[in-house]
Amino acid sequence: MEPAIRRAFEQAVNGVRSQVQMNLLADLLRAGDVDAVLTALGFDAERFSPMTEAVRDAFLAGSDAGMKELPTLSMRQQVRGSYNPANPTPVLRFGFDLRNQGVENWLSSNSSRLIRGVVEDQRQLVRELLTRGMVAGRNPRQTALELVGRIGETGRRTGGVVGLTAQQAQYVANVRAQLASGDPAQMVGYFDRKRRDRRLDGIVKRAIAAGKPVSQADIDKIAGRYSDRLLALRGENIARTESLTAMNAGREESYRQQIEAGRLAPENVTCGWSATADRRTRHSHHLMNGQKQQFGVPFQTPSGALLRFPGDTSLGAPAEETIGCRCTKTYKVDMAAEVWRGQQVR
Repeated sequence: MEPAIRRAFEQAVNGVRSQVQMNLLADLLRAGDVDAVLTALGFDAERFSPMTEAVRDAFLAGSDAGMKELPTLSMRQQVRGSYNPANPTPVLRFGFDLRNQGVENWLSSNSSRLIRGVVEDQRQLVRELLTRGMVAGRNPRQTALELVGRIGETGRRTGGVVGLTAQQAQYVANVRAQLASGDPAQMVGYFDRKRRDRRLDGIVKRAIAAGKPVSQADIDKIAGRYSDRLLALRGENIARTESLTAMNAGREESYRQQIEAGRLAPENVTCGWSATADRRTRHSHHLMNGQKQQFGVPFQTPSGALLRFPGDTSLGAPAEETIGCRCTKTYKVDMAAEVWRGQQVR
């Protein structure tokens, strides 16, 4: 599910770059109207609708996976030392409703959260870009080019910071400052950046050897390539986080609907937190590994954050507990108790 979400994000950003009107953008930046800049760029729900559709597909895939993992009765299921009738009890005949209000609520709130987060990132980015431009004495058109990039040999704009987080845009600004400093002690710090294009390292090395700053044209090329790679990284992070969260939410919904319909009793569903056991896993999530709760009771991190499933933000879990989380939630149904309950219902 990740590639589709990543492509949708990248296409949205490329759409912003391709349709920009530079003179209008420069005028709006000169006026310092951040919201008008975002409107002119086209950062709205419609722009990101393909991304939210891809997330929806991940949610539905998760719900399908959840339905397939729900237990089914064999023709002769042993229950507490005796056997139930040949026909499965109606209590354990599962179904999933795509039009259920729980489905609609999650898709709507998640879509709003995702788009709101991207737009707020851009609002902060533009605000800080304006501040840096004024301090450096750049004219509005230079700031606009730094925002949306320059037209390259392919005829497309690349190298802008639009689409990045404000922090990533600051990284790009720092690269520009390092390369323009002419100070070897600062310039050598560029080589510590993992996302740099190493094919351009020679330009920086020659400038350091000559004791001169990198030319402006080369700074634009190097910083632009670095920015493009950070954008790809952001697309990867969004895709990984949103696909896993949506899959987990879909699985959760498949169980929730069975409980809502009375096909399962929540006290008969035990949920567990399963952490991915590698170095990339958060320490707090390592500590949660094996934590068990009855269905409907959220998991709690060592910091006190509550999550219904990995990646869940509905109970206020912060980004440091959700972004890029690769943990999973396990579900175990007490079949004996369910069959016994079904026999009592009949």
